[in-house]
Amino acid sequence: MIPVSSLNGRRLLTALMFVFVCGLSIPARAADVIDHDKVVGFQENVSAFLKSFQPYLKVFNGCVPFPAVDAHGNVSGGLAPSGAMNGHCARSIGQVYVRATLFGDRCGIMYAWYLPKEQNVDGPGNMGHRSGWQNIVVWTDACKSQSHVIAVSYSSHDHYIRDTDPYMRGTHPKVAYQRNPFPLNPSLSGTRTIGGMQPAISWEAMTQAARDALNEYKFGKGVPFNDDNFLYKLGKAY
Repeated sequence: MIPVSSLNGRRLLTALMFVFVCGLSIPARAADVIDHDKVVGFQENVSAFLKSFQPYLKVFNGCVPFPAVDAHGNVSGGLAPSGAMNGHCARSIGQVYVRATLFGDRCGIMYAWYLPKEQNVDGPGNMGHRSGWQNIVVWTDACKSQSHVIAVSYSSHDHYIRDTDPYMRGTHPKVAYQRNPFPLNPSLSGTRTIGGMQPAISWEAMTQAARDALNEYKFGKGVPFNDDNFLYKLGKAY
């Protein structure tokens, strides 16, 4: 047996400690919550198939869509529901989040928007809330660009309204975001009026940090396309 000197022993101990420390998983930096108008959205990155059915969105009252998360996983802090319905949230390039899968005998393509706040009237007593999500599901007969639209399901509070004869411009649904006459909650519906499009980003094209944030941050219960909610929401919209 070869004796180990004190110097060699110290070197051996240092090497073992290095191996142990390097083998530990280092926790990722916690995402920051930043101002709603400071979140830098993703550049458009979707397949031709997902782009084929991207909706036009017309906002009649309330906030326009804003990015919810950036590439580093920083998330929007939203806005307190106060002042005007579109106070501090009337202008943004926005973002539309897209995720699709085969569901039953058809393809479900979800397009979702983040709103920094949702409120049904201006001023106090508006029964609004910070951070809202709205989405539609476009149902097609296959998950490919050449498929046909069967129906569109619009999110409305905690359920969906399904329309087999939706307002369209070519292959693109025309969607309205507005306050309902009763109850006064904001929701989506079809419209004759053509709105705008936002940079589209697919779930798969986002960074892992962004997906983790959408799965884990406290508004994650409301994110309709994250891992916990996506299939459940498709089931409600089917």
